[in-house]
Amino acid sequence: MARRKTVDLTDEAIVEEFRQTGDSTKFKSLVRRYQNRVYNAALRILGNQDEAEEVTQDTFLKVHQGITGFRKEASFASWIFRIAHNLCVDVVRTKQRRAGVKVVSFDPQSTQNEEDSLDPAVSLSQIADPLPSPAQRVDLEEQQLFIEKTLLALPENQRTVVVLHDIEGFQYQEIADIVGTSVGTVRSRLHYGRLKMRELLAPYFDNQGVQAASR
Repeated sequence: MARRKTVDLTDEAIVEEFRQTGDSTKFKSLVRRYQNRVYNAALRILGNQDEAEEVTQDTFLKVHQGITGFRKEASFASWIFRIAHNLCVDVVRTKQRRAGVKVVSFDPQSTQNEEDSLDPAVSLSQIADPLPSPAQRVDLEEQQLFIEKTLLALPENQRTVVVLHDIEGFQYQEIADIVGTSVGTVRSRLHYGRLKMRELLAPYFDNQGVQAASR
């Protein structure tokens, strides 16, 4: 039976082949799959290209060093983003120590009935990935830049959850595993992060004549 092409294999199958054969092309295929995603997520969390590049490089270095210990209890995507998230947190904490800043986390507790269907805040993906008319396309790049800047106004823990859920598409449990917290806390951070995003973005989109649809 012919071997399947690497592009057709799951992440976990590629990891297993790399473990068994040590074939560097297998690891390179994982890098190609995730390099841009890890970099873009780190850039949105950190807001600095050099730091995002360093986090991306360090992420794949740690993945390479620890891949023999990867267990399939979580997806490979969750595992690699957990590594990247921890590195981002290290960068943020280092900058805070250097600046002598004490950051107070705004993270109200989630309530039992807090569900996405009741969330009054529009999700970032609805704003960041609209279906523009031809007349709006010329302004899309400007809108994206404004959204990226607005993301940086969120506390790091909320910003991370918004990026992982609304941009990267991870589910609540996956995000909880990545950032090392409970599903309830993930929901809370997403809820208040979206509220803040909507508050900050509303004047811009009102001025641009873009109506953000509620969920």
